[in-house]
Amino acid sequence: MTPLKSCELELSRFFNKYYKYCASSDADDLKELLSVMCSACEKLEKAKAVNFGKNKRYHALKALRNFATHESELLNSSKAISVESVKMVHAEVRLLSLLPIGVFDYALRNLKSKQTIKYLKETTIDYGKYVDIYPALFNFSVDLYFEVINHKLVIDSSGFKELETSINYEKFNGFPHYIGGKIIMLDGSDVNTFIETQAISIEHRNREASEASVGKNGMLSHITAYEKMPFDEVATMKKEGKTYILNLLTDSGVVKFNGNKVSTTRPLNPIEAVIVQQHLNEI
Repeated sequence: MTPLKSCELELSRFFNKYYKYCASSDADDLKELLSVMCSACEKLEKAKAVNFGKNKRYHALKALRNFATHESELLNSSKAISVESVKMVHAEVRLLSLLPIGVFDYALRNLKSKQTIKYLKETTIDYGKYVDIYPALFNFSVDLYFEVINHKLVIDSSGFKELETSINYEKFNGFPHYIGGKIIMLDGSDVNTFIETQAISIEHRNREASEASVGKNGMLSHITAYEKMPFDEVATMKKEGKTYILNLLTDSGVVKFNGNKVSTTRPLNPIEAVIVQQHLNEI
């Protein structure tokens, strides 16, 4: 088998394991996913001379793979945000891949590279009691998708096709491909309490997905509604939360300001719309 064919098969395996992981509560699936990720990247570097040397997410996730393989257990748990929580939180994705802060700090202390420590902190979300590594997993999967497209690789896997459907939807509707990934509590409450008391199991999330309608674009559609006007939610948000959402919209290119005028690449949800309007009022 040629290095190229071996690379394509390993990438197919990665995308399938990524989607299996997203629908699983089995802690071992993360370790397997990280292992296949590193193998696929090493084969891609050999087959197409791809250089992951400057990819922060790759170095961060590889460090976690090495820790899980050679040092200790990650003790990771997977949670999700229910569609019913739309009135409580602002979140770009519904999945959480959580490490206890003690485990994460222990992994950092065992690293010799200051750069890798920096990358781990930059690509994950620290909530105090937990660190969410799902944003790094999600964003690096997007990185690998574009490497596949750039090098015209042949990937025959259901996982890759699901990601392609999602990215095509984002392109058509003006959504960014990458996420910041931080949960913002609309009432200003403690996010750790939300994770411990309101986050749902992956099994519960899968049931919600099975009950959602599937559009012609292949994307799931959940019916959600605000019980109150979004002004009430925004009024209770912490300033740093509103600033985070505003920066997320502008940094991703979804929102562009031109003096007192604003343009968007997609419709804003009610919370985002109020935050943008408040910013316009301030300037």
